[in-house]
Amino acid sequence: VLEIRGTAHPPPPRGGRGGPADLSAAEIASTNIAGAPLLSEHDANSRVGTCLASWQGTDGSLRIAARVDDPAAERAVRSGQMRGLSLGTDLIMSEEGDVLFRGQRECSICEEGKRDGTWMTHINNVPVHRTVRASKKGARAAANHTRARRTPE
Repeated sequence: VLEIRGTAHPPPPRGGRGGPADLSAAEIASTNIAGAPLLSEHDANSRVGTCLASWQGTDGSLRIAARVDDPAAERAVRSGQMRGLSLGTDLIMSEEGDVLFRGQRECSICEEGKRDGTWMTHINNVPVHRTVRASKKGARAAANHTRARRTPE
């Protein structure tokens, strides 16, 4: 059994939604996917675990904690094959195509999430993902960000 943490949705863009399933800052702040299924690649027949908690990260992203209890999925995560995260969002729409409601039905592990930056960051409380920036100013910021942490962000 693995416990994972990561980013399921990046901070919302300043210019509005990139797509109809993208979440606003208010939606990220109010999302609670605790108890929702953790699937593999959004396959409803491939439940691999359970979402334990979700919260808004300090950068405005939607962070999640989940438990992977399927042995094949555990191997895929450990090998690096499945390190992406992706939300399964239900959209209720008007007849004109306007979104009336966005709800998170599940979260999936995947090879790579559709949204930028949606990766597992910790496996069993050990950091497993970092971003390295090439600019002098960005490199200092990345060095501070990647210090090993043993508690949720």
